[in-house]
Amino acid sequence: MKNGLIEGWRGVNHSFALVNQCQILEFLREPGLRLFHRDLPFAMAHWNAATHGPGFAAADWEKIAALQPPQGEAMDWIMRVCSPFRTGNECAEARVTPGREAPLTLSFMITEMGLSNRSFEPGAQDSDAFTRGANQIVTSTHWSRDRILEWGYAPEKVHVVSCGVNSQTFCAMADADRQLTRANLGFDSRHCVFLNLGAAMWNKGMDVLLLAFARLRQKHRHIRLVIKDQQSLYGIGMDKVLGPLRQSHSGLFTDETLACISTVTANLSQGQLRQLYAMADCYVSPYRAEGFNLPVLEAIACGTPVVVTDKGATDDFCNTAVALRIDSRAGVLDATPDRGVARYQEPDPDATVTAMARMATGAGIRRDALFDDACRVLTQRLSWGRAVKELLALTVVQSQPQPQSHAGHVAPALYAT
Repeated sequence: MKNGLIEGWRGVNHSFALVNQCQILEFLREPGLRLFHRDLPFAMAHWNAATHGPGFAAADWEKIAALQPPQGEAMDWIMRVCSPFRTGNECAEARVTPGREAPLTLSFMITEMGLSNRSFEPGAQDSDAFTRGANQIVTSTHWSRDRILEWGYAPEKVHVVSCGVNSQTFCAMADADRQLTRANLGFDSRHCVFLNLGAAMWNKGMDVLLLAFARLRQKHRHIRLVIKDQQSLYGIGMDKVLGPLRQSHSGLFTDETLACISTVTANLSQGQLRQLYAMADCYVSPYRAEGFNLPVLEAIACGTPVVVTDKGATDDFCNTAVALRIDSRAGVLDATPDRGVARYQEPDPDATVTAMARMATGAGIRRDALFDDACRVLTQRLSWGRAVKELLALTVVQSQPQPQSHAGHVAPALYAT
């Protein structure tokens, strides 16, 4: 029996917490593993389970919540899933048991635009603890890994373990149920419904999506847009994006067009999210930078085609059978003493409109048997169970000496949002 400790977030629906909680459920299925959990401080003081709950089924949440911190037991490995990134020295009770070697540590690091001093707890940005000895860094996509390597970590110490999807929770709906869900939301078979669950942050490309929708609706009056607002979690709402667009493109954002944009503000359960994904005709994410973009994978699992920016994080799992890709160009933000250069991919506005038009006119990805098979193959390959097995494989310390790596950055720091 091995002892594993996870230090991270649970009880809320932030992406780090969702990754942690989904992995916990799979870790609990692994034989020969005794799992512990220590809660770390949330990034924002206002987060709480009552307002920002993760929406798991009651039985799953009970399993997640039941995990306790260790009471003196020696750990075989530790995994940290939180932000800013910690070395572990912040938790005195997590330090090494006298007479025992330090447990192997996996640090979950994911970044959208790149690492910066602000990505780490104070002092941790220059620590070698993340890669010392057998310790490893884990991230979710090759895009994120490339940004992490620019900080100066050794390539052999930074591993890509893709996020997963629970295909029991996120799956396609029967046609009758799908049509009923659409009717309850005010849509019928004539409408083409686009969906996005991104926050109102620049890197999410919400401005690109809203402008493309308004342009497309000049010609295609049957299209609709549903947005899941994340203001409760981040304190930033759609008005921050929509307000300036209405001023600069008043001819496009008419009252009629605005009436075709629905905003969901309530905190939703996993089952309710599945209904949103499955009722939509297309999930659209013209992002500039993402660490993974979990809603895209969840939408595909629910049998919904996606439109995404190319050359970014979703290239890892979005093939042409399930996704239309938006042409993009590489960009950087101006450097500052704290963040240096931030990298992103700027989605082409015309290409965004073209991709959405293809879906609106039926010339894009069709929801047929071939598409259903492609969705099924992808979601079976990218399961949370597979992710956990890959993580456990990294906890097996090899007999040969572990390579050392440079901990400090050797390139300008990149900003992580």
